[in-house]
Amino acid sequence: MLSDSVVKGTTAGFASIAGAMMAESMGHMIPWLLVTAAVIVCDLVAGVRKSLLMGEEVRVSRAIRATMGKMVTYFAFVVMVCMIDVAAKSGQQLEKWMCLLICAVEGASILANILKPKGIDLNIGKVLALFVSKKTGINKEDIEEAMKN
Repeated sequence: MLSDSVVKGTTAGFASIAGAMMAESMGHMIPWLLVTAAVIVCDLVAGVRKSLLMGEEVRVSRAIRATMGKMVTYFAFVVMVCMIDVAAKSGQQLEKWMCLLICAVEGASILANILKPKGIDLNIGKVLALFVSKKTGINKEDIEEAMKN
């Protein structure tokens, strides 16, 4: 009898704490999920535009599948980061910085999609290696070799 009431009380306490945490996390998540969705849609439009300008076949199913894959991955990442920030009560706005990271990754993809029809092939890995080599003084070839392996 006693163990049954302890289990019910513990479960009810956990459910109320988890519910409160989810409610607070949702307040943090919604703006960042909207920003993430907007950036992903912009990447979709830039990718379709690139394919049309280059005379490539545009398959709606492939475009939607790739976009949905990105959405699932990025949305899960934003949800996780928001929940960690709320649970840790860090106040560091971790979700803002992680969403900006997602925007930077997608922004690089959008930029590559815009430049490709103009004959400019943007290699993000090499750009990143160049940036790191300038900031750290490490040889660019060493960084590129490390990224390959």
